[in-house]
Amino acid sequence: MTGYTENNIVILRDFDTVFELTNDIELWPQLFTEYEKAEVLERNGNEVLFSLTTYPEGDRPSRTWVSRRLIDKPGKQATAERVEKAFPFKDMKIHWTYEELPQGVGVVMTWMQKFEIHDDCKWTTEQMESFLNRNTRVQMRAIKEKVEAWSVKSLTTNAV
Repeated sequence: MTGYTENNIVILRDFDTVFELTNDIELWPQLFTEYEKAEVLERNGNEVLFSLTTYPEGDRPSRTWVSRRLIDKPGKQATAERVEKAFPFKDMKIHWTYEELPQGVGVVMTWMQKFEIHDDCKWTTEQMESFLNRNTRVQMRAIKEKVEAWSVKSLTTNAV
């Protein structure tokens, strides 16, 4: 059974800043609370192959997987798919969209996840959707706080 989540948040920064920071994969350990390491393996135009490693949490060990992300700034979106399938997912596809608010006051960032859980996973699709919805909201709040708080000076010294 295919699972699906969709969450969004308003980030009070201009589109260019929000888009550039949230698609700078090497910056993700500073934006997200769950990633210990993010490593770009290959770049080819707007396509990025990268590896992510999570922090261990409770009785869950850290996990590492490889994904491919297509970054489409003119289309105000980014899509990703796990290249190396990693438990607890058989498949995971992610789609982020960015909608500019009037007068450049901010951006609505929407994060959609479409997935299938591994047959050996003890959770049902509904339980995984619930978990992903909770975790995604935590991560989106962390991203919002950090992107809104970063000064222009720190952006140019810490980001790409």
